[in-house]
Amino acid sequence: MERNLLKFIWKNSRLKQVWLLFVIVASMPFYFLSLEIPKQIVNGPIQGGGFDANDETQPFLRLSLPFGEAMFGREIELFGGLQLDRIEMLVALCLLFMAFVVLNGWFKLYTNTYKGKLGEEILRQLRYTLLDRVLRYRVARFRNLKGAEVASVIKDEVEPLGEFVGDAYSLPLFLGGQAITGLLFLFLQSVYFGLLTIAIVAFQIWLIPRMRRKLILLGRQRQLQARKLAGQVAETVDMAPDIHVNDMSNYTRARHFGLLQNILDIRFELYQRKFTVKYVNNLLMQFLSFLFYLLGGYFVIIGRLDIGQLVAVIAAYKDLPGPIKGLIDYDQIRLMNEARYEQTIDSFRDDGLIAPELQNMPQQAVPRLETGYDLDHVKLDDETGRTVLENVRLHVRLGDWLAIVTQGDDAARAAASVFAGALVRLVLPTSGSILLDGKPLDDHPESLTGRRIGYADSNNYFPSGTIRDNLLMVLKNRPTDEKQRGSTSKRPTTGGMVNHVPPSADADWIDYKDLGIDDKAGLDAHVARVLDVAGLTRQIQDLGLRGTVDPAKNREFSDKIVEVRREFRENAASLGVEGIVQSFHPDLFNSQATVGENLLFGTALDPSWAPSEFPRNPTILAILERNGLRAAIQEMGQRIAEARIELFGDLAPDSKIFETVADVTYEEIVRLKEIVARLKMAERQEPQRQEVAPEGKKGPQKLSDRDEVFRLAFDYCEAQSRFGVLDAETEAKILAARNDLRQEIAGMADAPVFFHDPDRYNPTASVLDNILLGRISSTVADGKEKVLAAVQELVARTGISDGLLHAGLSFEMGNGGRRLSDQQRQKLHVARAILKKPDVIVFNEVLGAMDSGGRREIMSRLLDGPLPDEPDFRPGFVVVLLDDDLAERFDRVLTYSNGAFVETRRDEPQSSEMVDAAK
Repeated sequence: MERNLLKFIWKNSRLKQVWLLFVIVASMPFYFLSLEIPKQIVNGPIQGGGFDANDETQPFLRLSLPFGEAMFGREIELFGGLQLDRIEMLVALCLLFMAFVVLNGWFKLYTNTYKGKLGEEILRQLRYTLLDRVLRYRVARFRNLKGAEVASVIKDEVEPLGEFVGDAYSLPLFLGGQAITGLLFLFLQSVYFGLLTIAIVAFQIWLIPRMRRKLILLGRQRQLQARKLAGQVAETVDMAPDIHVNDMSNYTRARHFGLLQNILDIRFELYQRKFTVKYVNNLLMQFLSFLFYLLGGYFVIIGRLDIGQLVAVIAAYKDLPGPIKGLIDYDQIRLMNEARYEQTIDSFRDDGLIAPELQNMPQQAVPRLETGYDLDHVKLDDETGRTVLENVRLHVRLGDWLAIVTQGDDAARAAASVFAGALVRLVLPTSGSILLDGKPLDDHPESLTGRRIGYADSNNYFPSGTIRDNLLMVLKNRPTDEKQRGSTSKRPTTGGMVNHVPPSADADWIDYKDLGIDDKAGLDAHVARVLDVAGLTRQIQDLGLRGTVDPAKNREFSDKIVEVRREFRENAASLGVEGIVQSFHPDLFNSQATVGENLLFGTALDPSWAPSEFPRNPTILAILERNGLRAAIQEMGQRIAEARIELFGDLAPDSKIFETVADVTYEEIVRLKEIVARLKMAERQEPQRQEVAPEGKKGPQKLSDRDEVFRLAFDYCEAQSRFGVLDAETEAKILAARNDLRQEIAGMADAPVFFHDPDRYNPTASVLDNILLGRISSTVADGKEKVLAAVQELVARTGISDGLLHAGLSFEMGNGGRRLSDQQRQKLHVARAILKKPDVIVFNEVLGAMDSGGRREIMSRLLDGPLPDEPDFRPGFVVVLLDDDLAERFDRVLTYSNGAFVETRRDEPQSSEMVDAAK
């Protein structure tokens, strides 16, 4: 990267900078005229200069040929002008002055807008260049890199450079032009004033930059401390579990506060010096103003200067401090931005970057591998620089199945892991050579190694997004549209430098032809086969059962779910779940559902109609009052609160019972004790008083104690809690209130509730709830597991597996993929390695989160044929095994013994080949 900021800006925007300079130069004559016209207004029509008689006129806008007398010996008149009297001249000159003011304002508007756009373009280019360098880092660099610090530099630290880019060349010319124009005008009015101004300005230019040198050093320190703070905050987020487990929160606060104090001290010193410089600068400019008024007034009094000249001088001086101060500030800004830019470049300096041509997007189809690996006298080091393998000589043919058995030996695991990483360029050999198809591995483009070699290790990180996004990410190598690929050719972006312009991320990046499939339907079938091999199909379908589906986008699937619901009810006995699920019926009270669910008999489309919001819902409260339920439910809530306090009130905070009972925590019991105590005290003091929630404020308000107890009843299920607070009479009243509520909502324009209907799909409920349309009995042992198994069996039988899998693939994985388990994330890594149909698959201690039986099951499926429906897909394998259960399935086996790898061939069991190796 170009180290000098001004050179970087010029190389990337020279054409636009030249145009900007041209516009600024063109604006200078108009700026000069805007200074000249006030003088003519005062000396001419106002004081009467040239208007000796009342009816005398003078020419307005008279034009003559420049230098006509010198060339032709006489003045050549081009336009005689308009003859105007004194009043007309005053109006004309004022209008002309206003026209120049508007024109100069337009020049400023145009140049500022143009500079802003130019600055953002160069800022985009700089950020893209920095991101490009990050993508070209070797993997070893990332191990010592803090992502938050890199993000801080690219996002925040280079932001001020965008504001400077447009001013880099144009601002000194613009301000310098205005300053020179103003000084020239002053000289034309009075040589003394011109010399005086130059003296004061020269002193400023000498003094102010010297006072500001310390500001540059402080700015660098502040930038480094802010970058360190970003990295430290990111570390805190990543290690939050360790902080809480080990009581390190107070020490962490102390670390943060110490860093924040350092930033405060630096910024305070910056402010002190900054405003001191501003004070001195303003003092010098006001001192010059003092001299102008003193000496100018004196010259007017003695007759050496007329009043028009003095007014013009003061007007010119009024505009002069801005350009002079701007030039001084520009020098400071330039130095600070150059320091910021150089510091940024130093942060991203790396002599071992991947060559850019290795990451170029290929324009032709990527060839398949032909021969395999050849390792010759290879020496490999681990992350600490310790040599783990040396003098390795090995040939791995394309179709070989090579296993490296570590047998729990730490030295063997380290050597095998580094060896597997070297095969995919995650580790670079210290010496020797690794050839792939007869060419050094490091010389192959990523387009070949990334598509023809599959790799998975124990890394469990995934970016936020859906399972589908993360799964298909490895297939997005280049846009399939020729026009999109054409946009990657080099073309000018900011006018000067020719830059690499990436295609749109919204293009279709998946090459179906390379995968041997025809369209998106073929891709979906391919994904389903891969997930089945990786052992993820059932788990993703389970996620699909818990997800929601929009029937407007997938009407066929939602209609099939309604059919599955009917079949589930009709075949409950044959499925082994008869009596386990109590279905919702409009005329029956569901004992496995809560009071709120029975009353609403549906799901809320509007959050204010959720059962937890019933105490705030005036329609619900009115219906309860009409059906004689409000007092009964209030009493029910009181009894529930007292029963919970009686059962759990004496337990210790760390009691295991709180872990086994759903929706009951120690904090909740403490809160209930306080609420019940306050209610009893209020009852004794004012038996007739009823607490109400405060009114008159918009938005949800905090519930009163009575309403908190009132809400408890709506979350109560008699079959689960068995407090005996719900009787048949109350159930009947709830059913009556349900019918009343249904009629009330039927009259609304936009229904806030989707009522349970056996013939309709509920878009707000999960797929599983739509199939069951009821609640699983809490009295049946293993009832939930039996129902899920029955649903899965029914799903497979009714042919909605693909739709369910599709719904599960839309599951959001969360930051880092943390919403999935370790096992699921490792299986997803395996699936991604198979999905792109590589020629060689390298597994580096993958599936370590699973037990040996689970690992053996998945690896057996892989070795039996990664994709059973595609017999032509038979990749080679290099697998670092965590145990030796599967070693007999491989053609070649490497074991680590006495500091060396010993190779055994399956077809030559009596012979062994030594692979030179050492720790």
